[in-house]
Amino acid sequence: MNLSLIIPDLLLPQAPNALLDRYQDLRLPALERLLARGTPHRSLGCTLESFLLKQFKVEGNDSVTPYTWLADGGSTDESYWLRADPVYLQAQRGQLVLVDGAMLDITEAEADALCTTLNQHFVSDNLRFFPAHPARWYLALDRAPEISTVPLAQVAGQSVNDCLPRGNASQRWNQILNEAQMLLHTHPINTAREQRGQALINSLWLWGGGVAQALPPCSLQHIWANDALARGLALTVKVPCHALPQDAAACLANTTPDAKQWVVLDGLRRAGFGRRFATRIGGSRVCSARDVRGRRSVLLGPGEGVPGGLQPLLRLRQRGAQSRVLRGEGFDVRSG
Repeated sequence: MNLSLIIPDLLLPQAPNALLDRYQDLRLPALERLLARGTPHRSLGCTLESFLLKQFKVEGNDSVTPYTWLADGGSTDESYWLRADPVYLQAQRGQLVLVDGAMLDITEAEADALCTTLNQHFVSDNLRFFPAHPARWYLALDRAPEISTVPLAQVAGQSVNDCLPRGNASQRWNQILNEAQMLLHTHPINTAREQRGQALINSLWLWGGGVAQALPPCSLQHIWANDALARGLALTVKVPCHALPQDAAACLANTTPDAKQWVVLDGLRRAGFGRRFATRIGGSRVCSARDVRGRRSVLLGPGEGVPGGLQPLLRLRQRGAQSRVLRGEGFDVRSG
């Protein structure tokens, strides 16, 4: 069996020593066993989105939206689809830092109410917002909007100052964002959230625009993923896709010796740093050393890290390698 683990944010990016010192005594035995049996390969760091688009041979580096729209229950057509995700912009030391809407516990009722208000306001602009998922909102456009955008995962937790839409139509779209922010700020939904001590839904993040493409056949026999893009791409190429199992037993039981499978583990995107980082990986049972022993290969990646930085992809061989020290950008794993 050929089993690949796709794990964004697995490896710590370059960071100040004060931050890395917090993980000096962090032990992740299951991960260490995997790395000890691996051979490192260096590759340019990339986001999960760019990795998936490249693997499925999607033209363009940003065409995420048509496929997440499909995963969220939409249908393919010739429209240009653009993500307009709800986010919280938090003022910090003169900057606005973006908090991903996936962290805001937005309900379907809140998403529906906010999009209804947006649709009423922007009706003369021929804009319609579709809250297909509480944290994933969509815009359908007649043509590409002549702007360049930054993926949400790349700016989450960062200042948005240098990441706003750019291009020939940037003035119009930044004006749309400003109007949307004013509508959201005064909306009764946010008044109620503030009274409950919840973060506000006070802005939108535009990104990932594109048109659905006919994709070539895929060699995968199965994909396990909760990630919307992975699920949408699987639907497009008609590869069976299921939600992540509780442990490796489920995916190992539903396979054949020659099957090629992917498991997309995106939990670290939400877990972030701190104790949850250690818990999600250290306690993971999705693929321990015992699970992969005797299997043909396991691929770990991609690491996001610092843009342009080098991150390793570790291909685990059928026979375990000797214990070793593996070093790379932002990590140092010892196994014995």
